[in-house]
Amino acid sequence: EFPPLPTSVLEDASASAYDVSDANVRLAVRFAQGLGVPAAVTVPDRPELDRALRVAGGRRTPYANVTLHSLTAGRSVLSSSSGETAPANTLEGFFSRFNLERVGRSEVAPLPGTQVYVVITASCQELPDVERLWAAEEGAAIVLFNLKLDTQRGDLGLPAFPRKALQHRFLCRAKPAYLLRSRSYSLSLARPPFLLPFSGALFRVYPEPFQTLLDTGTGRYRRVATDARRPALGEFKEKLRQSLKIDETEKGKASDVLTRGYKTKTWFEEDAEGLDESDDWRT
Repeated sequence: EFPPLPTSVLEDASASAYDVSDANVRLAVRFAQGLGVPAAVTVPDRPELDRALRVAGGRRTPYANVTLHSLTAGRSVLSSSSGETAPANTLEGFFSRFNLERVGRSEVAPLPGTQVYVVITASCQELPDVERLWAAEEGAAIVLFNLKLDTQRGDLGLPAFPRKALQHRFLCRAKPAYLLRSRSYSLSLARPPFLLPFSGALFRVYPEPFQTLLDTGTGRYRRVATDARRPALGEFKEKLRQSLKIDETEKGKASDVLTRGYKTKTWFEEDAEGLDESDDWRT
């Protein structure tokens, strides 16, 4: 998980989702080439594959060990966890999405001989198909490449999205092998400049610990904390805030609550009921 394009490009209003998608295709192909084993750069469906082929110059096999591959070939339908198919293209089918999980009933198509699948551009609704690929290909490694899983996890459980159980049984197993997640914040002060912007990044290269890095504003980062377990987003923000060494007398208690927020963990970071089947995503 890392920015596929420079920050200046990502923040440019003219940049589109296609720019990000095309960059991820190019990066994933080069990443797969470096693995040195049969690898499939895998997109969710045929339209995505057609676009990836254009980015790769029309070559289905851009390198000897790399093949561009489509995860599914057919159209997904809605299904309940019990396997009952929901009506499609009807008013009843529309409302059924509010209490049924989309589990990706398209035919998942593994690629024979593949040792590593590098999955890119999969949306939250397509993650159940990735889970089915993982279940079908026990001998192969699955790399979730720049899928913005924290954002995707936050969408789970919403109407027309997969249920939160997807995190507990599958996404909780996704170990952060390489993570560079940058965030920007601001801090309210009682005196000028009254508002202090600050930013940083959560960085991890497995098997090293998670590092909280403060942006010094000079093009460099300063490490302010390390953790064996992945810190929650609120904890990461607080570590950055404390590293600023702001005089606490300049901030009132009410301001402190407004700055940090009442709740500092998301439902999947908290896992209050202990439903995650694995702790890999935190370690």
